[in-house]
Amino acid sequence: MRKIFLLLLMILTVSGCGSSEDKPQPVKVGTLTQLNTSPEQASKLVEGSELNFYDNFNSMQMALSAGNINSIQTYGSVAKYMTANNTDYKIDEGQTVSLVDDFCCAMREDDVDLRNAFNAAIEAMKADGTLDALIDKYVTHFNENPIAVEIVHIDGAETIRVGITGDLPMLDFVLADGKPVGFNTAVLAEISKRIGKNIELVQIESAARAAALTSGHVDVVFWVVVPADDSNRPKDFDKPEGVAVTDPYYQDVVVNVNLSSLSAGF
Repeated sequence: MRKIFLLLLMILTVSGCGSSEDKPQPVKVGTLTQLNTSPEQASKLVEGSELNFYDNFNSMQMALSAGNINSIQTYGSVAKYMTANNTDYKIDEGQTVSLVDDFCCAMREDDVDLRNAFNAAIEAMKADGTLDALIDKYVTHFNENPIAVEIVHIDGAETIRVGITGDLPMLDFVLADGKPVGFNTAVLAEISKRIGKNIELVQIESAARAAALTSGHVDVVFWVVVPADDSNRPKDFDKPEGVAVTDPYYQDVVVNVNLSSLSAGF
């Protein structure tokens, strides 16, 4: 009888361990640091995933190559650029979560006149087709080689400092020589002409963009927000206090990018 009892105990112990090991492990996903939420809070919005925050795009790429994460969470246009320029990457076609973000510009809440001027320019660019033309050139039919953007200098005009992170190629992108290029820069160049102000581009780190803005180091930063019709996510998930945003000028879907091979060790 004792032998039978010990045998049953061993079976129960082994089966108990097996049930724990069979539990699906969360997919580790790298994403740029969100400033008004924690990785744990953000992970709740994406079932089955564990989000890991990174302060810049390069550190996410290194983490993916090293096998520290399974995927990089970014935008569809960025994913298209990544896969077109590096066969080591592929877009996760099996992704079931559908998230969309609006692109806008962020400013200090008290810079009302500047925000109004930006909004008026964005509305006019939508109305006359300029914005659609820029999206077609820099996003829809992007060139794998970065397209230089000229920001015209206006003699005697006020200068505003705009922070650029370079963490979203080809939307927000900085070349090796420090020259910013891409869609966001093209939109900014057009806004500059329409509001009659000079633009000075300042390269900043993504995680420091709110501090750079609220401290006065820069006056404007490219930003993303939850669309007004999205009722599943909090509207302020990445918008710190003291920051206001313009009307959106572009919208993109959130996707995951994986390594083409399974050599990352997962």
